[in-house]
Amino acid sequence: MPAIAQKNTKASKNVGKPSSSAGSQSNLPKGAFSLISIATGAILGLCAPGIGLWPLAWFGLAPLLLLSVSSPNIWSALWRGFLFGTAYNLVYANFLLGLQPLDWLGFSGWQSVLLATAAWIILCSHQGLLIAIFSGICRVLPLQGGFFPEKIKEQWRLPALLVIPLLWQLCVNKIGNAHDLLGIPWTMLEYSQYKQVPLIQICSIIGGIGLSCLIVMVNTSIATLVATVSFKKLGLSLSVDKKMQALGQLIVCALIVTSVTFYGFWQSSRGINCQPIQTSVLQGNINIEMQKTVHRYTLSELTTHYKQMLTRCPAGLCVWTENALPCYLNKEGETAHDISALARVRKLDLVIGAMEKDALGGPYNSAYGITASGKFYPMVYHKRYLVPFGEYTPAIARNFPDWILRLTNTPAGGGFESGKEPVVLQLNCGAVAPLVCFETLSPELVTSSVRKGAQLIVNVSDLAWFHNSICGEQMAAFSVLRAVENGRYFVFAANTGPSVIIDPTGRVTAQTGIGTERVLTGQAGLTNRPTPFTQWFIF
Repeated sequence: MPAIAQKNTKASKNVGKPSSSAGSQSNLPKGAFSLISIATGAILGLCAPGIGLWPLAWFGLAPLLLLSVSSPNIWSALWRGFLFGTAYNLVYANFLLGLQPLDWLGFSGWQSVLLATAAWIILCSHQGLLIAIFSGICRVLPLQGGFFPEKIKEQWRLPALLVIPLLWQLCVNKIGNAHDLLGIPWTMLEYSQYKQVPLIQICSIIGGIGLSCLIVMVNTSIATLVATVSFKKLGLSLSVDKKMQALGQLIVCALIVTSVTFYGFWQSSRGINCQPIQTSVLQGNINIEMQKTVHRYTLSELTTHYKQMLTRCPAGLCVWTENALPCYLNKEGETAHDISALARVRKLDLVIGAMEKDALGGPYNSAYGITASGKFYPMVYHKRYLVPFGEYTPAIARNFPDWILRLTNTPAGGGFESGKEPVVLQLNCGAVAPLVCFETLSPELVTSSVRKGAQLIVNVSDLAWFHNSICGEQMAAFSVLRAVENGRYFVFAANTGPSVIIDPTGRVTAQTGIGTERVLTGQAGLTNRPTPFTQWFIF
């Protein structure tokens, strides 16, 4: 014990100061740490849905932790975190390059490439800044590699295995990517695991955010082992006194993951107690805005197109995608009457993506419900999570040049207004809660809908902006975790695909491809039992 105390006393003096001489004792050339940060960040990005190297999430963050705590000062830690985080996001969010061509907005080929590249770099750099903040805080916090807090010379040292996962959630997820701060929590680590059905069952208790904490904890235990075995002379804050202690912590984390997986096998094999519903998605493969350079679709043409597709749907529930009818449907009496009559004849409950204008003239990106008896549900859902620059212009950007403001071009002209409350459509088949596009990113919005009585979740989306990219698979991954978190069937309907039906265990039971006109048919169901996550998640 005296030897341990002496070592810890020495380490405590270095808290908030350069970690020993991480730079001076290294034989690496100047700039090598920057290259390592970029390379390791890019490698971690390969875990993204659509790329699919999901095991990387369980150890790919460890290099960042070592780079952070070994930095000679906080500025170096911030820089390394920024490079790592930006490279990670550039790989994960490469679908942003799919924004081009933008000829439908009036931009030429080279302008489209420049704008798509600029959007990709700017958004990924913003996310890189969040990871830089995380890295800087890791550098200055008085961390130690053990499980429990330890007081050394009047100063408490915090257990990294607990603090780092919580810090990651605060910096990268909940605060940094808060909607009010224009954040879009897209590149979260937990989504990389969406195909691992047994593993993700724990999300019904702790949510995707809890799974993310577990992933970061495993990475922290690996970083502790590496710091103890390979970099002990540097006195890194993540290291512990004995190698067996570091190995023991990693084994404990592995046992936790194993227990979670066994629980998932049991949970996912229990069967689903629900009332089945025949469900269809009309994937029309039409985007009226992007295709106006080739053909300007009229509302009559679009209505005819979808009415023809509707004849292939079995009785039950049918979902039309976001802005399938790009009009203020509450102002189009003849169109509304035709659709109502068809719903009654075909014995179909309909959820239709369109727009609504309220009594004060406010435009909303909306979802309507029409019962199989032909009645419009009196409450229309208004999208609550608007996309900055895509659906509205943030106040801070309203003085930007016109050529930038043109990118906020929406069917509503100047942008949409935001909805305030969840809406549950009481259809003949049951209680259906609609969401619109990026709202599948938000566990808060989904849980609020389920708490209001939703038995089934439906998301209507327009993914044509991103053409044939991995954006659709990533949206499907988000929907998988929302289904498991709330124990609900989830129907994800995209106008150009992919469209998917997901059961409450996160299994995809039906799916379409991208860029095809298709009527997706499958079976969904109604469930009433709330999950622990639905009950406790209040953020």
